[in-house]
Amino acid sequence: MEILLERPPRGKKVNVVLIADRGRGKSAIIGLALAALAHRLRKAKGRARFAVTAMNPSNVSTLMEFVIKGLRALNYDVDVSRWGDHVVSVKVGISIFIDYIRPYDMLSEEGRDIVVVDEAAMIPLPVLYGIHERFGRVIYASTIHGYEGAGRGFSLRFLKYLREDKNTKVIEYELKEPIRYAPNDPVEQWLFDTLLLDAEPAKITDEDLEPINKHEFNYLVPDLKEFFLSDEDRLRQFFGIYVQAHYRNEPDDLGMMMDAPHHFVRALTLSNGKIVVSVELAEEGGISDDLIDMVVRGLKLPGNIIPDRLIKYWGLTDFAKLKGWRIIRIATHPELQDKGLGTEMLRRIEEEARERSIDWVGVGFGVNAKLLNFWIKNGYMPVHISPERNPISGEYSVLLVKPISEKARDAAVYANKEFRLRLLNSLQGPFHDMEPDVVRMLLTDWGQALDPGYSPRLTEAQVRRLVAYSWGPMTYENTADAITELVKTYYLRKGLDNIVLPQFYEETLICKVLQARPWREAAKVLGVRKSTLMLMLREIVKALIQYYVKYVEIPEFMISVTKSQRRGK
Repeated sequence: MEILLERPPRGKKVNVVLIADRGRGKSAIIGLALAALAHRLRKAKGRARFAVTAMNPSNVSTLMEFVIKGLRALNYDVDVSRWGDHVVSVKVGISIFIDYIRPYDMLSEEGRDIVVVDEAAMIPLPVLYGIHERFGRVIYASTIHGYEGAGRGFSLRFLKYLREDKNTKVIEYELKEPIRYAPNDPVEQWLFDTLLLDAEPAKITDEDLEPINKHEFNYLVPDLKEFFLSDEDRLRQFFGIYVQAHYRNEPDDLGMMMDAPHHFVRALTLSNGKIVVSVELAEEGGISDDLIDMVVRGLKLPGNIIPDRLIKYWGLTDFAKLKGWRIIRIATHPELQDKGLGTEMLRRIEEEARERSIDWVGVGFGVNAKLLNFWIKNGYMPVHISPERNPISGEYSVLLVKPISEKARDAAVYANKEFRLRLLNSLQGPFHDMEPDVVRMLLTDWGQALDPGYSPRLTEAQVRRLVAYSWGPMTYENTADAITELVKTYYLRKGLDNIVLPQFYEETLICKVLQARPWREAAKVLGVRKSTLMLMLREIVKALIQYYVKYVEIPEFMISVTKSQRRGK
């Protein structure tokens, strides 16, 4: 790890990747290495500032324990800060600082010599990409087989990205010899077998690709007792898909799927029995009037996430009486991504739900653009979003519902309209930093305008300023009030009017106008130059004026000035 002592040249990065099965001493090694690196950096530069991040402080307990042991072995007096039972900061005077920082908070950290990302497979990929972009010297550690997540899923995605980055030197190590067990210890093997820690998806052959491309699948509704106790090969295939799908697996996952009330599993298989999509579902709804009254008064209903939110936020007490299925997990075989298997699986689930008189199917997840796009294109309507980012993952949690029955459709459409109205009016508040492409998809109109009778509430003076901004010399800052009203009109009437802006134009309006981001920040988020953004926004506003403000007269001198500017005069 001595390569980490020297700061890499400008624009270059050094990353060390350490992977291992459980019980190989990964955390202990990193802890001791950090102590030695801190000692060397302090002697060379007078100070060492490190950050350690993981999903929870408990994930770095062993690492911090060995940091302390290493520093004390080097004769340092160590100050320790704790959060509950867990060490979150190790300090030596004013020269050595090693702090636990939550993953999302790392994206705003500065001045760290070295960053350690422990149990990296647990951390959302956007956060990992952000850490890579922000810091030049990073150690990534990941468990291959364990509850912490899928080390191989981590390598299939993020590690591949690191290896392909020409400006990053990647040094990889894998620890194989156990220190917690003897080599080939039967206890370790028993743990792997019992908890499926080394489960693998089915091997896909060339012969399998033909039926896959033709979408020739069987929809598996397993008998739980037989599936979990007598069909180990397919059970390992089923769970192996989760292991490689970047899911954070918990020790009790199998138990939950086997016998937790209202939990059940489904799968998509080939004719030869190979599982290609795995799904875990939970039954929600069907709540009695007495319980609904208690929810209205503040009771939190465990296991009824979607009905609970729709009662509390939108007052939809009748929705809680309807029966629904919430998709807890859905994962496609890692070799078969982007072939439409997930969409096919949803179609089969919805067919079964319709046959069983289930009213709705829903889902909840930490939102990002790719995942949201999958659900939106499959007809799932957003009905709730958390007002704050998760402090660990940095994601907003969103709930979506696809109605099956007419009763559920009425409730879902109402909830979605209220959801969009709340989001539209909160973009300068709690959602000021939400990704514009995510906002755009969340504001999908589903053919239902928020306010069909709305017309832009613009005074004559505001219209004059809009014209002067679009065709003349007036600045955005002097016209922001009128532009905001025009953009709100577009979204309040969206789904009714014939004007439909391209996706990037909508993201521009969201980022600069509705979220009120500064020019430089908005340009960076949108990936364009500031000057390009300024010119583009004028053109978009011009189109909105011509559609929404009838009989607007454009003074001839403004038109001629604009033409001259375009010719570069």
